[in-house]
Amino acid sequence: MRLQLGLQELAHYPFLKETQKIIADRGLSILSITQNRESRIYLEAAVNRIREATQIRDTQRYSEAEDAFLDIVSYGLARILISCIKNRTGIGLLARFEADRALYFVQLEQNSNLRNHLFRELGMPSGGGSIPFIKYVELSSTLREERFRLVNRDLWNGMVLVSHDDEVILLRERIRTLLIDQLPLDLPKTVCSDLEPYVKDVENIIGERITLEYGDVDEAGFPPCIRALYDAAGEGRPISHSGRFALTTFLHTIGMETTGIISLFSGGSGFDLEMTSYQVNHIISQGDEGYTTPSCATMRTHGICIGKNKSCEQVNHPLSYYRRKKKSSKK
Repeated sequence: MRLQLGLQELAHYPFLKETQKIIADRGLSILSITQNRESRIYLEAAVNRIREATQIRDTQRYSEAEDAFLDIVSYGLARILISCIKNRTGIGLLARFEADRALYFVQLEQNSNLRNHLFRELGMPSGGGSIPFIKYVELSSTLREERFRLVNRDLWNGMVLVSHDDEVILLRERIRTLLIDQLPLDLPKTVCSDLEPYVKDVENIIGERITLEYGDVDEAGFPPCIRALYDAAGEGRPISHSGRFALTTFLHTIGMETTGIISLFSGGSGFDLEMTSYQVNHIISQGDEGYTTPSCATMRTHGICIGKNKSCEQVNHPLSYYRRKKKSSKK
């Protein structure tokens, strides 16, 4: 018999398929929400959900929803709004928030049937004390704790042995990567235009978070490799595909406007506005685990690690260099 989930349980795990039926049964759709002024409460809740996702939290505690249905709908609308701005930083923040939030409730979950259902729906083994090697590598790749390094795990017949605590952490990573893979959603242009005031709010919220993390764009903090690429682009000199990719992802991550990035490439011979706009927008809309700024090792591989200095020896990523320079300039 299929497990029956209540509204509060679905509010804990709004990514489950059952939530879609709950919303449909209430007659809600994106069309009805955009055309009904009384539905603004759902959109405002979605904006607040994204705002909460951008906050730096001192503790990983999440409260029960006063209105579980509102909570469920706000999850879906938050995904739509974040898809409209196509910002990979925003997508990453929302995915991390939803995964951390689900982890919190899983750790408190007393209903073993619900817990097993959650693992099953997400394609995760549970209760067996082991996980297939390939899936373990996939889910643990972003975990920094020493215990998750493969060399520190017991491997038996293609299975990695895991504890109960490890299982739920890996479940969190499964939720996070699943949400990232789903975003941005492929939406009709009319949807985002109909939601324009709320999309603008979300753009501002994400922009404030990026500024908080990286500050205003400061060329003085660029690592030598990015500085060289930036100068070459500004002077209209040819840049390799890997160089254009690295420069675009870096500038987008630290908060440069898309129009500013496109304009930077405009000095090159044969500049094509339509083609450059397409390429830049394609790169910056690929989600948190899609197109990201290459590491120093990757930059070296592609021959674009240029002008390495002493500060470079202390980092392994261009963004880490930039963060360090920004922090030291404030002292």
